[in-house]
Formats: sequence, C-alpha cells, structure tokens
Amino acid sequence: MNYYTINTSDDLKIIGHYPQTRIRVDTGENVRVDGYLAMKANDFPDFVPNFKLELHHKAKPTNFLPKNPASFGWIIDTKFKMILDNYNLPKHHYYKVKVYQNNKILDYYWLHYIVDDFWDFIDTDKSYVEVFKFETPFDIKVIKNIPIISQKQIIEEEEKYDYGNIRIGSIKMNKHFPKYDLYQTRCINYNTIISENLRNDLIKEGMTGFETKLYDKFETTD
Repeated sequence: MNYYTINTSDDLKIIGHYPQTRIRVDTGENVRVDGYLAMKANDFPDFVPNFKLELHHKAKPTNFLPKNPASFGWIIDTKFKMILDNYNLPKHHYYKVKVYQNNKILDYYWLHYIVDDFWDFIDTDKSYVEVFKFETPFDIKVIKNIPIISQKQIIEEEEKYDYGNIRIGSIKMNKHFPKYDLYQTRCINYNTIISENLRNDLIKEGMTGFETKLYDKFETTD
C-alpha cells in the first residue's frame, strides 16, 4: 500500500485567501486554561477544548483547514469526518470547533490523534536513516546509512550531526502494523501520512483544502 504526506493547500484558487484563518479569543477567555494552549499532543484532555477560528472574509471554507495556531491535529468539516469514519485511524477524538466568517458560524471538528505505537511496529532490520551533505544547493550526497534500532539510539545519532544533515532513508513496518490509514512517522522527520485508499476517496468525494505527495519512504508488509 502506498502512503502520501498530507498538508494544507496554499492554492489561492482553492482557499481564496492566505492565510485562511486566525485564532479567535473572545473577551474573558483564556486559551491556557481550556483553549488550544492547554492541549497536549500526546494526551487527550479531561475538558472540552474551547477552540475558535475566524475565516478571512475572502477565504473559502474548505473541508480541510489550517490547524494553526495549534501544532497538532486536523481541522475538518462534517463531510471530511464522515469519510474518515470509514477508515482505520490510531487513537483519536473529535472536538467541535466554531469557525466564524461574515457573521456566520461554521461547524468544524478538531481531530486530535495520538501515535504512540510507532516503535512497537517498526521493522528495525529493514529501516534506516541517511546522513547526507549538500554538494551544491541543489545536489545532495548521501554519506552513509544508519540502521534504526531504537528511539534512544536515533536521538543520539541526531545529536552527532548538524541540523538538517540526517533524514529518514526508509521506514518499514512489521507484519503486526494495523495498516492505519492515517499515521505519523516518529523518527527524525515527523510526517503525517495517509493511505492511498483514503487519499483516493477524499479526492473522489471532492474534498478541498489539502495537498498530498507520494511518500515512498514508508512501507508496510503485505
């Protein structure tokens, strides 16, 4: 199965205006108490997040919106959510988000997913990172490959090299991997990826606001 990276679109023909959104905080609200700053990437909150966005008056309300200023999760509408509900996702919760535009309130969801099983499923015998250098601004030379053994080992390898000179070479998941349709690499490069089946369904159903690119560094066992 092929996987693709997924990111928000910056095509003005699709999004209408860049940036599309900005955070909205009404008088008396504290985002550090129950807003996006109170949320943790690796934990689900014991409160209902108070997260509101304002869509620029020239922006188009796409199905997939930028998550900024939150640093994790997705902002999606009901149609996008209904498609996701048919696929295999890691641990996750949906939280309602209000998106304001021109005196209207649009209903969206903040999808908060947690990938905490990456190291349980990675095939360390077939996965590696690359150490590289730039020969020219447009020419990269791979110096050597380093097997991926453990999270601790990779952190130590990162500390040996200048930032930007080590990257994922290949990630191979073992036969126990649940073949999630939405996942995230947790080794050096944190890429959010989706399965080809999910990508094709999103395109078929006309979902807007996102871009995908083939990510051939991530493989699963057939």
